[in-house]
Amino acid sequence: MKDKILTHIGLGRFFALPCAACSVLLGVALGGHWSWVSAMVTLAAVFEMAYSHSFNTLLDWAWTGFDKGTEEERSKPKVYTHGQQAIATGTMSVRGVLINGLIYLAISAVFIAVVVWQTGWWVLLFWVLGTLVTFWYSIAKKFWMPELALGIGFATIGTMMGMATQPNPDYLLAGLASIPFFVMFSVMCESLDQWADASANWPRGGRSLGMLVWKMGGSIVTYAVWWIAIAYIAQLFLVQAGILKPLTALSLVATVPLAFAIAMIEKLPDKAIIIGLGGVFIFHILIVVGQVMG
Repeated sequence: MKDKILTHIGLGRFFALPCAACSVLLGVALGGHWSWVSAMVTLAAVFEMAYSHSFNTLLDWAWTGFDKGTEEERSKPKVYTHGQQAIATGTMSVRGVLINGLIYLAISAVFIAVVVWQTGWWVLLFWVLGTLVTFWYSIAKKFWMPELALGIGFATIGTMMGMATQPNPDYLLAGLASIPFFVMFSVMCESLDQWADASANWPRGGRSLGMLVWKMGGSIVTYAVWWIAIAYIAQLFLVQAGILKPLTALSLVATVPLAFAIAMIEKLPDKAIIIGLGGVFIFHILIVVGQVMG
C-alpha cells in the first residue's frame, strides 16, 4: 500500500514545485496585493502542475509513444523524478494514471474555484490554458518546441495567473517579468532533459533544441551555460526597465550551485543534476524574494 501511494504521488513529479509556485508568486509580487487568495492560486497551480506531469506519463505512452518499448528504446529514467515510466514498467495501468491525473486536476479546480469566487473569471482563463498546454507539450516534442510549450505553461501562464488575482492586473508586465523563469527552467533545463532522451526519441521522431545538440554532437554543457547567461541578461534588462526590482539581483547566489553542477556534469552526472536543479530553484525563489523586498 505504501509503495502504491508513493507511486501515485510520484506521478505528480513535485520536484518542480518551486518553479511552478514561484511563477505564480512573482505575478502576485508584481501587483503587490497579498492575501489568503495568493496561497489559494499558488496551490491551484501546484496541483495543476501535478495533473500535467501525470498526464505527460499517460500521453508519452498512449499518444507519442516515447515511453513505449524496451528500456533501451524508451525515454531514459531521470534521477530527479519518479513515475515518469510508471506505465512502461508495469507499475501502474493506463487507467490508474488517468484517474491519478484527473484527481490532481479536480483538487486544482477546487482551489481555482475559490480564487474565481474572490477575484473574477480572468484567473480561470489562465487555468484552462494551463490545462491545455499539457497536450501541446506532449506533441511539441515532435515539432521542435517542447521548450516553448513548457515555458508558456510554467512561466508565462503561471505568472499571469498570479497577476490575475491583483486589483489592477497588468498582463503584459507579468509576461515580460516571467522571461528569466522561461529561459532558466523551460529552455535550459528542458533542453537538458530532452538531450538525455535524444538517443531513444530522435529515431521515433522526437525533435527539440536539446535533441539537436545531441544530434550535432555539440557540448550540452556549453549550451546550458549560454542559456544561463541569457536568463541573467534578460533579468538585467528587466531591472533596468523597472519591471523587476533591483533586489532580484539576489538570484546571483544561484550561480554558485550552477557552476558546481556544470563542473561535475561529466564525471558525476546524477549529483550534478540535483545540484543544478537546486541552483535553478534558488534562482526562482530569490527573484520572488527580491521582488517582494525591493
